[in-house]
Amino acid sequence: MYSELRFLPASRGTLQLLRRKLELVQRGKDVLQMRRDQLAKEILAVLDELRRRSEAESAFLEASRRIATLRMVRGEYDFRSIASLVRPPKVVGTIVSYQGVPVPQARIAEEPDFSKVADPEYRSAMEELWRAVKSLIEVANMEVAVEKISEQLSYVNRIVNSLEKNVIPLLQDTIRRVEERVLEEELEDFTRLKLLAGA
Repeated sequence: MYSELRFLPASRGTLQLLRRKLELVQRGKDVLQMRRDQLAKEILAVLDELRRRSEAESAFLEASRRIATLRMVRGEYDFRSIASLVRPPKVVGTIVSYQGVPVPQARIAEEPDFSKVADPEYRSAMEELWRAVKSLIEVANMEVAVEKISEQLSYVNRIVNSLEKNVIPLLQDTIRRVEERVLEEELEDFTRLKLLAGA
């Protein structure tokens, strides 16, 4: 753009072109600022949900300890025998849009099946562990969302800053210089006409 503006002829047509360009750039900057605000609000909303992370981690550690204790007390053979009765969950990857930002997410397509586990102590411990794992999956999804939205916010912010600090001032300066040049040329033409009319 710098090189393009340097060689523009000083005329009323050039001024109109530059003013239209400036207006377009300013409208684009306004739209991007609104987009930036939307992304920032979305991040704040998601961050509220991330406050559950410490609870989810604590619940997972507690459930893991409970399973580990049962495994030690009842023995490895008993543990493996009961664990083989559980049908594992199915987790699939999908893309979710947050304010137009595509974010990869893990979704639980099928819950684990504990119906064949007859031992109430084991079943209760396994269900507790699964609830904790589900909470961790949700937290991980939110963390990925924050990361991706933050990347988009940073990108939009760089563009807005570039428009504000480089492109708009350059266009304004070029318009000012072209206006001065057009006025000078019109004044020269007017003076020339006066001289010719007076001769």
